[in-house]
Amino acid sequence: MVTQMIAFKSIKDILEMGVSWERKIKDLYDVAEFGLENEKSKQVITKLKESHINKLQILENLDVEKYGLNEWVRFVSAKRDEDIIPTRDIRRDSTPDEIFLVLLECERKIKDFYSSVNSILVTTKQKELFDSLVKFKEIKIGEITNLKKNLE
Repeated sequence: MVTQMIAFKSIKDILEMGVSWERKIKDLYDVAEFGLENEKSKQVITKLKESHINKLQILENLDVEKYGLNEWVRFVSAKRDEDIIPTRDIRRDSTPDEIFLVLLECERKIKDFYSSVNSILVTTKQKELFDSLVKFKEIKIGEITNLKKNLE
């Protein structure tokens, strides 16, 4: 499999892509919370959605300029929304396990994207920013995994 690359994306553009994906995950939570029939599944979504909204607000308010000049980054792997947000939908009868699988897949893909960007950055402040974004995703993956274990 050949990975497509985007040459010369700015840090600001990369962060905007990430925020866009986070908003799509929030939309996924909104739809699932409204449409799910399984009460346990609704509880899972509600708890995860609250945490996600708090983290999304932090990302939306990040001041890129605090991390140095809006450096251009060479050869960032090209990701479309469909590459990050799975095409499998959460259905009305989805079980908590099915929800966990979809959410974990999204979170891992975004984490991998942030890690790949971090690996090609050169300025310390920007590397620290993307280190933080990777940690943010690791924490989110941990939250989802722990909630899954607690429901078993």
